[in-house]
Amino acid sequence: MILLYISMLIVWVYDFMIYNTSTYKQQLKMNAFTITFCLVLYGLTLLCFFLPFKNGQKVTGKIVGVILGIVITLTVIGNLDFLIIFIWPLIAVFQIIFISYWSFRIFGRRKTGKIVAIVFTTAFLLLLMQPWISDWTFNKKDVKKILAFHNLELKDDFKILKNESFGFKDYRETFILKLSDNDFNRISQSIKSSKSYKGFFRDYSNAPSVDTQNDTVDFETTNYFEREYSTNRKMENGTYHFWFQLDKQKKELEYNGSDE
Repeated sequence: MILLYISMLIVWVYDFMIYNTSTYKQQLKMNAFTITFCLVLYGLTLLCFFLPFKNGQKVTGKIVGVILGIVITLTVIGNLDFLIIFIWPLIAVFQIIFISYWSFRIFGRRKTGKIVAIVFTTAFLLLLMQPWISDWTFNKKDVKKILAFHNLELKDDFKILKNESFGFKDYRETFILKLSDNDFNRISQSIKSSKSYKGFFRDYSNAPSVDTQNDTVDFETTNYFEREYSTNRKMENGTYHFWFQLDKQKKELEYNGSDE
């Protein structure tokens, strides 16, 4: 009976998406990819219900199928963009692991199912932790590669004081370096002598900022030399809006790259 209800729900969602598509898109702001992904999730939900049910674990099948169906439906009806972006991929991964395990159980290979589920889960966790792993393995070679993209070179040794990358929809990468006096003076002089140098500002209330892509702004304040620029040539991580800040007292360089 639950399988019938879920099937009817899929048909209803599909018909609703097809009917008056322009109005639906305007209200829920869903594109073709979202609709397709939604139908795939419903299809996988059916399997999450059917496989345990067929294997004699009817309660497990009912609970998992109903919960997944409710969560997916609520995100669609409520137009919860945040949940669609972050929760749907998690649901899909859970469904794949769940289906893999129960598929092997149906054929009497429970141990193999557990191994496959553990392997998939481990791979997913490693993928999920990739930003933290990148931060842990971040080194001076990575710094030089990033700075080379911006036509900056550090000729002396330096120290990485901080680095992190964060954000999914709005990604940002940042690090802080302790520079030698020679590198600090050379970079600060390049800012002051650039064609984009706007002068000295006592505070940020009237400081300049970039207005368009392929725009660069250089200026200085009491404590910092600043460079901000935006370009249509993106880095490998998708960032195209950048800030460089040189601390006059600490002789530190702070870098920020963003995809917004």
